[in-house]
Amino acid sequence: MIHSDKNTNEEDYWYANETCEIYTGEKFPCQEIYFKKNTDIPLRTAEVVRRGWDLFHVTTYYKVISIGKLDEKLFKRIPETWAYTCTDLMLQTSYNPSIVAIDLNKSAPVQVWLKSPPHRINGNDTVAIEWRPANYSKCNDCLTWTPKRFIFNLNNFQEAQTLLITRVKDGDGIYMVSIFYGGGFDTVDPDCCWFAVN
Repeated sequence: MIHSDKNTNEEDYWYANETCEIYTGEKFPCQEIYFKKNTDIPLRTAEVVRRGWDLFHVTTYYKVISIGKLDEKLFKRIPETWAYTCTDLMLQTSYNPSIVAIDLNKSAPVQVWLKSPPHRINGNDTVAIEWRPANYSKCNDCLTWTPKRFIFNLNNFQEAQTLLITRVKDGDGIYMVSIFYGGGFDTVDPDCCWFAVN
């Protein structure tokens, strides 16, 4: 992140040195964060996110409810099983490309990373990801892939890892879905995190 020299009297602005283009053709820093001037209190973040087939520039505003030592009453309502019953819609994978064409006996790389960090549960922030053809795929034995498993954690969740896909049999309509282990991702529906091979 780069600290901007175009800060206002009320905010400090940081932005990623990488730019992303949204569906309208506009370009933005891929991630931005605004802090209250000379503090580490976040005011809002903005990032380019994928929703369906399009990329959008989305801003999230924050309401700070406590500064300093946290008040325990804020956490009394949180059940101890929160990590297993939580529905965090940001727990997803990103793929580049999300649709890849591979000829018979050829291979192609797919970059994989997480949209948000895994949850730390009982001191462990690790999530393992494996893949399988979706139940609605027309061919379940057309592809092989390596490696069979990726490991992500709080330190590397945004770093792209490369999945090498090889077509070993002709067939169309192949959708590869993610299977998650740990990091709060266990409850994520595999059908929300897929890429297609044509």
